[in-house]
Amino acid sequence: MSSEDFEGSIDIGPGTIDPRDFQQRSASVELEHYVAVLLLESESEGQPPLYEESFVLLTAETAEEAAEKAREYGKQQESSYEDENHRPVTWKLKQVVEVKPLEDATFDDGAELYSRFFRNHDAYRSLDPLTDDD
Repeated sequence: MSSEDFEGSIDIGPGTIDPRDFQQRSASVELEHYVAVLLLESESEGQPPLYEESFVLLTAETAEEAAEKAREYGKQQESSYEDENHRPVTWKLKQVVEVKPLEDATFDDGAELYSRFFRNHDAYRSLDPLTDDD
């Protein structure tokens, strides 16, 4: 093999050195922590829809990148399988509800990961997972 085989490389015998390995690296970019709220929906024959609200920790350079990562993560959670009665079950990402930067990324006891404001307490109470309206 000749030095022409590796453009930009220096022939030092049995190995090569790529000059790009010695170029000044740009200042490392600080990644921010974000929390994404995802809503997944399960459909199964003869069953009412089942929903899962998922809170996902992400790191990204920008809010736009975090939102894209949230969508990608939600899509990765989509799946199909048969339940114990051999009925098809399909989980799909219904919505990326929100992506917010973490204000306190220390992850110490009491660090707030997510909060939201609302006015309709009755509607909020109706989301109680221990309440079965069947």
